[in-house]
Amino acid sequence: MRARLVPLVLLSVACQRARPPVPAPPAEFIVAAADSVFWIRSDADGIRVRGAPMVLAQIGGRFAELYVSDADYSFYDAVFIGQRLFKRDIVSGDSVQLVVDTLMPALARAYAAANPEERPLDADEQGSENPRTVATGDVTVLDVVGPWLSYEHLTDVDVVGGANSHGARRGVVDLRTASAAPLDAIIGAAAARRAVAAARTEWGALRDSLALLAADSTLAASSGADRFAFDPRSFSLGVLDRALQVRFAVTQTGAEEEAGVLELGHVEVDQPDWWAAVSNGYPIDAQAPDGAVERVWAREDFVLVGRAADSPQARVSLAIRDAAGSEWRLGSVPSPIQRVMWIGDTADVPGMRAALTKAFNDASFYSGENRIVNHTLRGQRPESFVRPASRRRAAPPTPRRIAPRARVRTGA
Repeated sequence: MRARLVPLVLLSVACQRARPPVPAPPAEFIVAAADSVFWIRSDADGIRVRGAPMVLAQIGGRFAELYVSDADYSFYDAVFIGQRLFKRDIVSGDSVQLVVDTLMPALARAYAAANPEERPLDADEQGSENPRTVATGDVTVLDVVGPWLSYEHLTDVDVVGGANSHGARRGVVDLRTASAAPLDAIIGAAAARRAVAAARTEWGALRDSLALLAADSTLAASSGADRFAFDPRSFSLGVLDRALQVRFAVTQTGAEEEAGVLELGHVEVDQPDWWAAVSNGYPIDAQAPDGAVERVWAREDFVLVGRAADSPQARVSLAIRDAAGSEWRLGSVPSPIQRVMWIGDTADVPGMRAALTKAFNDASFYSGENRIVNHTLRGQRPESFVRPASRRRAAPPTPRRIAPRARVRTGA
């Protein structure tokens, strides 16, 4: 009797082993994290995760890549390099300029007028090893919130034996129209007036403190109170705990030392009507079964879960959880997560997935020189921008990919 049971037991075990794993709930989305994006797809064939070192924005169901290119106006003894920010529709391939540095060409024109014997360098010409003037402008993407892109513009002008000048400001661009966006166009006139008034009050108190520092002759040079000014157009947008925030930054012009951004405290605002359509790209805090705090994006058929990963670097472990509590791990991504773009929530743009595949393929070949990592732009410029040890003229303008700078927690 026992011998007859053995084949039946073996058959039962074999059937259990042959049973296919339960697939994860269907899902498709793109995670924007630190300096990369990750395209995640879950279907009957399994889970696929693909990363690429680029910045994507989602505007009205269409994806666009954001990138900058150098604009070089240099002479033999003077470097003038600015940057231009573009968006490129990944389906059509059309590029539109969003932000342009107007200071560098103006300085180059003034230099040409003062030095008529010099001419602009050709693309293949090298300038002086130690030019007397080095002027650069950096455009940095801070964040993308819905159709609004927040950026920072820093300028540095160093003249050997002359006056140095550094500046900093921020701004917001409407990705749909490629034009500057005033605050009232984003949150409404009444909310904008309240936000500007609150920021002015904070700036008034801070300005008084700077004035007191400037009254001390030993601190006057470093405080530079007269270099700061409040401009209601110098602001950025951010998200914290699925709430839209406005962050004003005091502008600086003519600073003798490299100008850092002086950011005022964030301003809570009434959520505008458009916010509901994009808020599901941001997580909320929830309590996990073990009592730990996790960040979740709740969907109709599943929940995307983000937890701090056990890693020497700051990373976020992602998983998909179904209604029964089963989880499927997706791996980890760099922290912080800026936003999640849900592909299925928008109209199906013809050719979009093929264009996304091509964009990810192309991005895999981007070199380190063709990417702008925002936290290194200020302190560690490429070799052609280093001052004063090496002042070679930069290489011909090349598109360079960019990543948003995370100021506060916007995701997991």
